[in-house]
Amino acid sequence: MLRRWLLLTAACVLSFTWVAVGNAHAVPVVVLDRDGSAHVVNNPYLSGTALSPVLGSATPTTLTAAAASASAARPRLSSRHRTKRPAAFTFAQALLRLKRRAVLQTAAYSSDLQIWNQALNEERHLTRWRAAQLSGVTSTLNQMAAGRTVTAARLPALMLTLTNNVNYWRNGPSLANGATVQFQGSELVWEYYAGSGIQLQVLHTFGEGDGYYEAGPQDYGKLVTLMNEMVPLAVHRGGGLAWEYYFNWDGGKPPWVSAMAQGTGLEALTNAYLATGDRQYLSYAHSALPLLQTPPPTGVAVKTALGTRYLQYSFTPGTDIINAFLQTLLGLFDYAQVSQDPLATDLYAAGNRQAQAELGSFVVGGWSLYQPGEVDPLNYHSLVTGFLKLLCEKTTAAPYCRTYQRFQVDMLSRPQLTLLTTTASPGRRFKLRFRISKYATVGATLSRAGKNYLYAKRSFFKGTRAFATPRLRPGTYALTMSVTDPVGHYAKLSSSLVVCPGVCTSRLSAIRPTTGPVPTVTVALPKPIGPPTGAPTTTTGSTTGTSTTTTATGTTTTGSVTGTGVTTGGTPIGTTTDAGTTTTGTTSTGGTTAAGGGQTGLPG
Repeated sequence: MLRRWLLLTAACVLSFTWVAVGNAHAVPVVVLDRDGSAHVVNNPYLSGTALSPVLGSATPTTLTAAAASASAARPRLSSRHRTKRPAAFTFAQALLRLKRRAVLQTAAYSSDLQIWNQALNEERHLTRWRAAQLSGVTSTLNQMAAGRTVTAARLPALMLTLTNNVNYWRNGPSLANGATVQFQGSELVWEYYAGSGIQLQVLHTFGEGDGYYEAGPQDYGKLVTLMNEMVPLAVHRGGGLAWEYYFNWDGGKPPWVSAMAQGTGLEALTNAYLATGDRQYLSYAHSALPLLQTPPPTGVAVKTALGTRYLQYSFTPGTDIINAFLQTLLGLFDYAQVSQDPLATDLYAAGNRQAQAELGSFVVGGWSLYQPGEVDPLNYHSLVTGFLKLLCEKTTAAPYCRTYQRFQVDMLSRPQLTLLTTTASPGRRFKLRFRISKYATVGATLSRAGKNYLYAKRSFFKGTRAFATPRLRPGTYALTMSVTDPVGHYAKLSSSLVVCPGVCTSRLSAIRPTTGPVPTVTVALPKPIGPPTGAPTTTTGSTTGTSTTTTATGTTTTGSVTGTGVTTGGTPIGTTTDAGTTTTGTTSTGGTTAAGGGQTGLPG
């Protein structure tokens, strides 16, 4: 259940303005029926709590100005107004080239060309906004053709994408960016990206397969159906099987691949084997491993001095997104445990060494980083916390367990703000200094006689921080400060700042107003879990770090992590309280990831 929730967090925020969703534990999905009508269902196999790709910092291709302004009125346009300059080498020409090279049979060529011409004809008769969505798909196919990346192996996925978009945009309801879509009779999961149309969501489709397995034997048939649809859509890339994405994303051009999606595919194939006993699924999984050995841009493996880093996107070799890296390791670990595949074991070990070594660099100031220099929003902090919990349960490796506890404390603890600057000298700029106990947004208003001299709001990491403050005349100024963490915990401080005409007394300078004590939060270690049901036990890699008990898969860490002033082993782990503050109350968790956020992960 946790895995399903987490994988969903790894895709775009779902926002349906035209449908009320009653079940908070299922994802609303627009299903297009065969007759062209549509209805909304809450899909529990994609779910968890409201979750999922920031994708984080990435943004999908934007709508054209015409499409963006079409929400109010969507008049039909004549074909004369929609004429597009043809690409240097079009998709139709790419089909013809494949036919002439005898890699596309005549019947298949005729069928695909008919679908292509039908799509172009639909564009000329759709309203402006709908035409823009379908055009996003046809333009991408022309782009791929011009780049000579249309191959016979990719045609099944490309033609299915084109066909589904033609059928949907003819009569389907309007969609919010990031909406999840499915088509009657199919288990595949699709997602709408504004300006790029409806695209196959590889990550979510495999995640749905995991959901079917977790639901129990009554849903194994759906898992088999899903796999029967997904396996033929794989292509040969990097010396093995790969599931590609066929749209533009954050500067990347199709076709591109993701280690996160590939790793989730390994997990889904492993679950299909466990559900059916059919070893062909393990064979497919083994064939999918070479992508995790191949460097970008073909593959997703970046070699390091310690091992291998697995990339979220094949087109950004310098990007290190920790949640995607950890999910890839989870997929490798589960497959290696079940199959005892030596290659999978080696790939997991190489990634495990690198992940444990770099994990600490994503722990800063009472919160997590999405990638170096970029703070996780709440949904991604929840996502990476859940992945760490699973790795802790499966491997008992100390770095994963400690970081899980720390991130969980970060979510559950409340922020505390202490004012450090209570006096100032007249006529001089100065820093309004304060201390916060965790990553949070701090607001400050400094006023006198109805005039604001400081009105500021910024996010800060844990520690001593400051706002730049202008020159002030002597007198007493009203100061109001607030602190809000990403979870929504809020505290307010009302105080004053004295600008002394001479030297301020030591009594005034010693005052340290604070938002008050906050409850202590204790997070216990999750209980270790064994290999998947029906799977043989195998040793997978090794770990480093201080431990109390050594196991085959890593180091066992024991005890609990306590935040807000309590320490473990003499080292502060969570947030800290100010000197002289009495901490009251205790909130404990057995390791359950706190809910929150909207859906997040890959552009899916």
